[in-house]
Amino acid sequence: METTDLHSNMKPYNYFASPKDNALSPQDYGLARTAVLIKEARAEALNSMLFDNGDLIQGSPMGDYVANLGVAYLERNVHPVYKAMNYLGYDVGNIGNHEFNYGLDYLAAATSGANFPYINANVYQFEGKQPTNNVAVDEETCAVDIDKHFAGNYAAFFDQFEPYFTPYEILERDFTATDGGTYTVKVGVIGFTPPNILNWDKRYLECKVMLADIKMTAEHYVPKMKAEGADIIVAIPHSGLSGGDRDEDFMDNASWQLAQVDGIDALMFGHDHNNFPTTSNTYDGMEGVDAPNGKIFGKPAVMPGFWGNHLGVIDLTLRSSDRGETWAVKSSSASLRSLKEDPYLQDEMVNYLVSSDHEGTMDFMAEEIGNIDEPINSYFSAVESDISVQIVNEAQYSQGLSWQDDGVLDSSITMLSVSAPFKGGRGGREDYTNIDGDALTRASVADLYVFDNNTPAVLELTVADLIEWMEVIVAQQYQTVAEEGDRLLHQQFRSYNFDVFFGGFDTDGESLLTYSIDVSQAPRYQVNEIGELVYDANGNLIQTNSRRISNIMYAGEALENDLTKKLYVVTNNYRASQSWMPGVANARIAHEDEVDSNRDLVNNYLNAKSDDLADPNDILEFPNAHNFTLVGPSGVTVEFLSSHLEAAESFANTYLPRVTPTQEFDNVADNEGFRVFTYTFD
Repeated sequence: METTDLHSNMKPYNYFASPKDNALSPQDYGLARTAVLIKEARAEALNSMLFDNGDLIQGSPMGDYVANLGVAYLERNVHPVYKAMNYLGYDVGNIGNHEFNYGLDYLAAATSGANFPYINANVYQFEGKQPTNNVAVDEETCAVDIDKHFAGNYAAFFDQFEPYFTPYEILERDFTATDGGTYTVKVGVIGFTPPNILNWDKRYLECKVMLADIKMTAEHYVPKMKAEGADIIVAIPHSGLSGGDRDEDFMDNASWQLAQVDGIDALMFGHDHNNFPTTSNTYDGMEGVDAPNGKIFGKPAVMPGFWGNHLGVIDLTLRSSDRGETWAVKSSSASLRSLKEDPYLQDEMVNYLVSSDHEGTMDFMAEEIGNIDEPINSYFSAVESDISVQIVNEAQYSQGLSWQDDGVLDSSITMLSVSAPFKGGRGGREDYTNIDGDALTRASVADLYVFDNNTPAVLELTVADLIEWMEVIVAQQYQTVAEEGDRLLHQQFRSYNFDVFFGGFDTDGESLLTYSIDVSQAPRYQVNEIGELVYDANGNLIQTNSRRISNIMYAGEALENDLTKKLYVVTNNYRASQSWMPGVANARIAHEDEVDSNRDLVNNYLNAKSDDLADPNDILEFPNAHNFTLVGPSGVTVEFLSSHLEAAESFANTYLPRVTPTQEFDNVADNEGFRVFTYTFD
């Protein structure tokens, strides 16, 4: 059995909603609900094991609350996730990318509370290790020289550097066979994390660890595990499947590659927040992938969604030809189990074990910042400029101006900011920013900026680069529309990648930066039917002569008239590291700040804005910049999906004349029940 991407969701509780709303409708996630499935599955089989794939200690308000208490707290107290997981009897855990969000000391303190072993094979120690001629290391960034690493010398890397964690475990378990006898089976379990953690959590990891390619690491260790007597080997990579068939080095989504490593018998993967097996079209066309039956190159594989909304189950039938001395897989099957329909069917012991942490989380998140009188949400971020993204942009933009005032950045260069709707339905039909009370709180900040590990970075680029950046984003977000009823959005495109640009306001309160997105035009960058970018045989993005971005105005001037003009764009370290991406690829990192996170910038900005009010009871105001406009066939009405919640329907009816809710519903991949809305072009 496998859980993955729990993100500290122990209870089926939405900390961004009121206690009353939670009592009326418990959430369709949370380990307390998954635990019911775990116990049920265990009761069905004489022999079972339970693994967690990673992304466990970060990603929900409870994770934020414990992180705020810090390392000293965890040295005296068990992290709530391990209170629950120790009770459920996990056999082993893998380390995901978000485990590194608070640093290595925090990770060590948190996992010390686990009563089960942790594994990870592709993170290596750096400190105190001297490079040799076989493995070149950049002295400034402590990164392995990829050319050297992959010029036949990767074996030297593994020989020279020590794993930071235990790379694998061979667990000896006494299992009952069909003849009634008890036999010892040696189960090898190996784990991996995405190599890009070196970019995502650079401030904590640079010059402290190094990362190896997932597939090459597996090819190094799996034969060792076999030599040490492993009867079967289960890989639990925190690594997805989408796009994995590009088959490149240092892929974050490497499960497709791992399935081709000899000696691995089963894969229990994660990171993508998707379902596998699945009947959706998410993995259509991938060589060797039988998604409906949960097989990758014939090997059983599961990815049980996110937040505990599914349990992954692989059934292996083992056979011995030497009277139980050794065992091999005879047959296998893979499946997902959904949560019980009754949301109140929960493991009350899990709820009890985390109850004090739950109360602490609610108190922590309730701390108020200031008053508001209009709802702030991300239900319609892709069709109308909204305040949820704009607040983040305002905070980043304000910090950028401060750096210019302080002389850190050139004050003569135009400052912009870019952000995205971090909650846009990835976690299901209710997973949107929704601040509908009368106050902004600490919970609101987390609702606006989910990823608390992002740190600010400023890119210097040209107008031409900015346009290419915009084009590659809108190619993935929007379908080309022509007729009534066409679908507007690629709904599987991750909303946290929908970059919205902002340039502040002039003295009259008008937006300095505005631009148009013409979705009647074909995309400049070719995408497939679900919005994924398409590459040619040489690994390059396929471009066309079409353009969707137009009318880019700044302070009344057309930016297209000066394509070489320099700009600053405040973003986060994640986006700044996307060197493959058009526009960003040509940019120079002008400044990085690893002291504060982007979420800190938002928190500081909102508190300062509140402090500036003449009366603390006054309303915080956020005039909409309306910085982008959708353009399409005149008068044509198209469709898109958003939340089914009444709050979304009400907001559209009250504030968005072009948007109309319907009583029809549809799915986004395996996530069900999104409402169909219509959008009518001018």
